[in-house]
Amino acid sequence: MEDNPRFFDLVGNVRSMRRLKPDPIPESLLMKVLNAGVQAPSGMNSQPWAFLVLRRSEDKHWFADRYRDASESRFGNRDSLTEGNSPMARQFRVLQYQMNHMHEFPVLVMVCGLRDWAFKAPESERVGLAPPNYGAVYPCVQSILMACRGVGLGAALTTMHQVFENELMERFRIRWNTVS
Repeated sequence: MEDNPRFFDLVGNVRSMRRLKPDPIPESLLMKVLNAGVQAPSGMNSQPWAFLVLRRSEDKHWFADRYRDASESRFGNRDSLTEGNSPMARQFRVLQYQMNHMHEFPVLVMVCGLRDWAFKAPESERVGLAPPNYGAVYPCVQSILMACRGVGLGAALTTMHQVFENELMERFRIRWNTVS
């Protein structure tokens, strides 16, 4: 077997990057990154995801405002959390930067996943809306994160949007889809 050091260097350098430059991202580069996500493995090659890409200033402001409100509702007053030089304090300062500058980021990408019942859920218990199938979506997300790093873009996985998911879906006309 042959070793591929470039691959292991890339994987070893993927980390959350929350201080992003506002420089525009060419459409061709964005498509290259999203295509890496589409190539991710999925059960039965179903690719149970779709992308919501926010580029317009008003959409990014809308999202950033709700993201900040959701974060504050979960973490409360962060001032005391950002004091000092502990790893946690540094992390909260970076998170605070992200919240305060998210609207300036050139692109916000959400990977929307198909809702699906787990195999272990008996048919009789499948009532209401199927739960998110995160396991089916995360390979796509990881491929996007690695592609961003591979082309010199910063990115971070966040899930805080779940706090305002219904409002997000209404704003961007996202419909619930489930596997039958």
